[in-house]
Amino acid sequence: MQEYLHKTRLSGIMDGIGFHLAALTGSVGWFCFLWGLRPSALTAGMALYSLLLLLRRKIRDDYLNRREKALRAAIGGEMALDRLLLSPPHKAHFEIAVLLSLRWKLTLLQAAEDGVLCAYEGRRLLVSFAQISASGSVSAENVLKLQRDVKTLGADQGLCCAPCPIAPEARVQAANEPRVAFLTREKLISLLGGENPATDDQLVALGRRKRAQRPVKWRAWIFHPQRAKKYAWYGALLLFMYTLTRLIYYAVPGLVCVFFAVVCRCVRQKDSALLDTLDA
Repeated sequence: MQEYLHKTRLSGIMDGIGFHLAALTGSVGWFCFLWGLRPSALTAGMALYSLLLLLRRKIRDDYLNRREKALRAAIGGEMALDRLLLSPPHKAHFEIAVLLSLRWKLTLLQAAEDGVLCAYEGRRLLVSFAQISASGSVSAENVLKLQRDVKTLGADQGLCCAPCPIAPEARVQAANEPRVAFLTREKLISLLGGENPATDDQLVALGRRKRAQRPVKWRAWIFHPQRAKKYAWYGALLLFMYTLTRLIYYAVPGLVCVFFAVVCRCVRQKDSALLDTLDA
């Protein structure tokens, strides 16, 4: 899943150069158009250019701060949600109920093994956290069990906090009496992340764990079979340029691209003997 399109370093540099050229040319050109080509017009244009740079820096800093805050909240929310999945059930129910009481006017009445009984707008609400991983889903049986707990504890309605997808049959079952409402994974991450944003130490530990779990295999990336066609096209074009110009600068990279294309055709995607040879 690709949520953001990241710019390359070269494109970022070119965008910066383009902005500076456009801002400087527009600022100086505007005052030269109004006052003519004179020193006062150049001075006023440079002053306007400086103000534009300060405004751009302020807007960029505000954007980066908002982006960092949102990312920390999202990462912290997911980490807190994973921690609740491994906690004892009664502790997970209680932490979610306390979190909801901070956002809405919930009054905690009774903590039980199957949930926390709360008072909300004159009604009794049973808050329950479904300890199901994101790969699973809340089923109709889970909702039916919650409805039984609602009747046992004398509540009017149940609230199922689901850190996973909700099956359609579960929503159908939730419409029966006593009714059950759902708090989705996205909403849980938003609530938990607002109270538990990721710290610098957590981000560093997360980065180390990701690097340990996903070692960089650059040879497998370079010699992936899907790249064979691109290498072949590049090699053919470079060798064609060599035949026209007789310059060695086209022949050497062209032959390298052809070699890469042949290697990609021979390489298997996993456990390739050729990659093992290259590693040695």
